[in-house]
Amino acid sequence: MITLAGWAQMPLPNVARPATGTPLPASTAPAAAPASTTGQAPGAQRGVTPAQLPGQPSATPTFGQPGAPLTSPGGTLSGAPNGGAPTSNAPMSPGIPTRAGAGQSAAPGTVPATGSATPASPAAPGASPAFGQYPVAMGALAGTTALTTPTDSLRLTLDQAQARFMQANFQLLAQHFNIDVANAAIRQALLRDNPNLQMEVNAYNPNTGAFFPLQKQTDPVNPTGGTFVAQIQQLIDISGRRSKLVQLARTGVAVQQAAFEDLLRQARYQLVQSFYNVAAERRKLNFTDQERTQLGRLLAAYRERLRLGVVASYEVTRLELEQQSLERDRADLLNQLTQDQATLRVLLAAPGTVFVAPEGVEFLPAAPASVPALADLETQAYALRPDLRAATQQTTYTEQNLAVQRSLAVPKLMVGADYASQGNTYVHYFGVQTAIDLPVFNRNQGNIQAAKIGIQQSGFALNGVRLQVEQDVAGAYEQLQRAIALRQSITPDYLARTASVSRDAVADYNRRLIDLVSFIDKFRAYKEAQLGLIDISSRLLQSEQQINFATNAKVF
Repeated sequence: MITLAGWAQMPLPNVARPATGTPLPASTAPAAAPASTTGQAPGAQRGVTPAQLPGQPSATPTFGQPGAPLTSPGGTLSGAPNGGAPTSNAPMSPGIPTRAGAGQSAAPGTVPATGSATPASPAAPGASPAFGQYPVAMGALAGTTALTTPTDSLRLTLDQAQARFMQANFQLLAQHFNIDVANAAIRQALLRDNPNLQMEVNAYNPNTGAFFPLQKQTDPVNPTGGTFVAQIQQLIDISGRRSKLVQLARTGVAVQQAAFEDLLRQARYQLVQSFYNVAAERRKLNFTDQERTQLGRLLAAYRERLRLGVVASYEVTRLELEQQSLERDRADLLNQLTQDQATLRVLLAAPGTVFVAPEGVEFLPAAPASVPALADLETQAYALRPDLRAATQQTTYTEQNLAVQRSLAVPKLMVGADYASQGNTYVHYFGVQTAIDLPVFNRNQGNIQAAKIGIQQSGFALNGVRLQVEQDVAGAYEQLQRAIALRQSITPDYLARTASVSRDAVADYNRRLIDLVSFIDKFRAYKEAQLGLIDISSRLLQSEQQINFATNAKVF
């Protein structure tokens, strides 16, 4: 399509020569080199350049480049040799690339993955230096240079990003330890109560005044010491509490496993969202930078003409206002790109100095050929959603907890044996012990009541999760249908008519049929159309991934 570069290079309207007869000075900006045509590896699109539409002019007269004349309907204004042939600068417009696979060539207008860099375009007057700005390499138009990605960048396709995410994400690694803790609870529940051993000796004999008289008794009438008592006790569970605790712990493992999978599902979706957001924002930023550069050239030319007194000052002011609008849009894009880059770096455990560069994202992907029925998607979600499985396991956990609390109302039986030497009726005394708490006051009534309430609570929570799953699938399905309808509305005829907006603007302004305000309005319409294509592409990809998120299945 004809960008603002074409408008900056259009023929000048009919203006009067200066009284001295001196020709108007031409700008010294070098002509932009065409984009590199080196082949691209299949499936590794790094950026997509819009292709030229049928019937679109292949060249426009160039303003402000060496050897290019300043022409008007009345003749040549510059002193170029032989009248100065116009410099070729083929305008480009977005095409509809298809999904490239192995063995296929890159789509027309695709920025190659490898090859020599094109010369940099001159910076707009008053533009900020290039240091620190986000490099862009997606969606570059012909005749302009996309900013390069820094050397400390992390180039990843979506599959590669997901693989790295599974191996290096700190949040997932930390959450996985909860499963290990739950498994340890099973081992703990399998353990029995330890036996209790008690030992007792005589510490002081008042008859002899001796401490710890451990010698053997010789006079049974006047004992001199040697008293020793030992007993061992063991608690016995008579309510099946141990087996119930083991079942409860195993259910806890299932709950933690489902919770981990749900966290993985949400984090993976956040990764996909940030990945596609960065890809779209880089394309928008690239397009905005191109328009910013070309608007700077046009503004410089009009400032020169204002100095010579051949244009009104309001035209320069109007262009300056448009330049400020582009600067604000670019600042907003940079802020959003910074946030999404930070999210990607956290999910991928990348250092803060690394720039994550998404690759393999098509500029305008085709709509899916078929979409599963809503009922089939809901069935998949009910079977595969980990949050629904976690809620179901939580209900089971509360039911098992009630059984455990009821078993705690039954006291444990204590059995034991004891031995006493010189400390009882006989010199050597052997006894058997048994004891049990009498459940008169404390029968664990409060914990049993709380467990019953927990069952009711988990039942309502399960119903809420089921409803949420149903709504998630239905909402994702509707959004996908709308995204598909938007994508299908982008036809070659629509692209051609969009391109005609810029062609008509150039032609009408060249013939002075429209003023500068109308010309800027057409420029804005063209800009919104191009940014709209990027949004429609991103919306389709995000909607497909939302279906995968809602069903926890790889539908697309």
